[in-house]
Formats: sequence, structure tokens, C-alpha cells
Amino acid sequence: MSMKRFFFISFVFWASVSYAQNINYTIESTFQPLSMEEMMMAAHANAYRQEVMKQRFEEYQDKAYNCYNKGDYNGFIFYSDYALNTGWYNSKLYYDRGTAFERLHDYRKAKKEYKRALKKGYYPAQSSLKQCKINQKNWKKSH
Repeated sequence: MSMKRFFFISFVFWASVSYAQNINYTIESTFQPLSMEEMMMAAHANAYRQEVMKQRFEEYQDKAYNCYNKGDYNGFIFYSDYALNTGWYNSKLYYDRGTAFERLHDYRKAKKEYKRALKKGYYPAQSSLKQCKINQKNWKKSH
């Protein structure tokens, strides 16, 4: 590492630490605890947000499975991405994403999704993961 770069990185680090300490001082000096009413409002807002995200998850999951049933695996992956980005999940959804990637011959992503399904508790993915590895080898030989 050059000396210029070392000094620049050191300066940026110390400047950010100093700035962060000033911010903490300002925040600490003006901190006031939330009232019970404010805490209740925050809890209600969080509960509402969770409910909305759950509804979005279910909507996107339904759209994803409509695509899956039609054989549109790219559409399934597209909508399942949106579903999973809501923060909710279904372990079978990860498994089915693995199946979709496998049918699109993207074995690396398929194995990744099967492993996620296993991690989330969907144990039928174990045999699919093994079979995916075999299918990947066979596909590589034929192409």
C-alpha cells in the first residue's frame, strides 16, 4: 500500500470516528424516551406493516405459482423473488425455485435454492439436491 493511500485511509477513518462521536453527543444530549402513546402507535404501525407485507407475499406467491403451473419458470422466479423480498417466506417456495432453476438448466442456482429449502426445514429437498448434482453432470456431458 502506498503511503499516500495509507494516509488518506487513516484520515478518512479518523474523520468519520470524530464525526460519529459528535453525532452521538448531539443525540444523547437531546434524547427523550417515547411516551406510552408513541410506543403504542409505533407497535400498531409495525403490525400494520407486517400484515401488508404478508398480503403482498401471498399475492406474489399466487402469481408465481400461476406461472409455474403454466410452465413459465422465468415468470415463477420473477414473482417468487418479489414474494421473498417482502420478508416472508415458505420453505416449499425455495424448493420449487430450485426445481424451476433446474428445469432452466441453471444447476448452480438450483442447488443453492435446494440448500435454502433444507435450511428452512423442507427435507424433501435433500433427495432433489442429490439428483440435481447428477443431472448437472449428465447435462454437462451432453452439451
